[in-house]
Amino acid sequence: MRKYFFPVSIIFIFSLFAFHGCKHDTDPLPPTIGFKTGTTYTQNGAVVMVGHKLFFGIHAEGTSAVITNFTVKKVLRNGKIITVMDTGLYAQTLDLNKIFYQSVEDTATWQFSVMDRNHLSTAISMVIYKDPNSVFGGIYYYPSITLGYQNNTTYGHFLDPTTGTVYMADSATAHDNLMDILIYYIDNANSNNLPSPVLSSPGEMDYSSTEAVTFYPYIANWTPRNYTLWDISFDNGNNTPLTASDFYAAQNDSLLIVSYHSVWGKKKFRWGTAGKIIPFLTTGGKMGLVDVLRADSADTGIMKLAIKIQQ
Repeated sequence: MRKYFFPVSIIFIFSLFAFHGCKHDTDPLPPTIGFKTGTTYTQNGAVVMVGHKLFFGIHAEGTSAVITNFTVKKVLRNGKIITVMDTGLYAQTLDLNKIFYQSVEDTATWQFSVMDRNHLSTAISMVIYKDPNSVFGGIYYYPSITLGYQNNTTYGHFLDPTTGTVYMADSATAHDNLMDILIYYIDNANSNNLPSPVLSSPGEMDYSSTEAVTFYPYIANWTPRNYTLWDISFDNGNNTPLTASDFYAAQNDSLLIVSYHSVWGKKKFRWGTAGKIIPFLTTGGKMGLVDVLRADSADTGIMKLAIKIQQ
């Protein structure tokens, strides 16, 4: 029996090495991610005025598995981490151009990360500085704007928040490039049968939502369909709600800039009931605040708003 011991042992040891070698060769690799090049994109070390655009170009590839998550975070000098964007996907490739806006922090490290289906992740980053010569900008203030829900024939349903002008259907269609806000009412918006006065925009229909185009079918022919994002964080407990005193004390766009949280920007704001103050961001990059003064509970009713928006 001894003459068989060494050959069997050698074969066994060799098989272990072979197994580990194969396993090493097939270990999954993390995804790749990189910044797009070009002068139109914000560069590492850029010095940017508060409220001005940051334009990032990102390209990522899944190596051993598809990409399932993409996040953007800001790491401030004091170590605080602010999530700016966190989105799921299922794609081999991510090719993205994304605009954000310079906030009030002096220095921020912007981190962009992708994770694949194997939970392997890769991140890149760049540092952006606030321009020390930044000054806060002016705002337009409209203390009382009245819009009608979808079955109200007295008041228009569409709003250009920059001018405070309300439009009926025909005139809105003729000026579709100006329409950043529309409203409608849903009687039973969820399983709890809660009434839902909704703040939205024509671009809602382009993001897997049919409500706006159901009530206003002609917006399907609009070009462009402006898309306004509504910050829902104050309504779901993720940030301290703004007060009426905060809203009416704002004399420049500083409060507007710090109140809007990109990660919570959604295509509509449900339950826009009286007393709520809601940050928003228009297609053109204007940040604003809506103070809901009145919101009727019938689809023939009205919504009355006070609005402050960047000039």
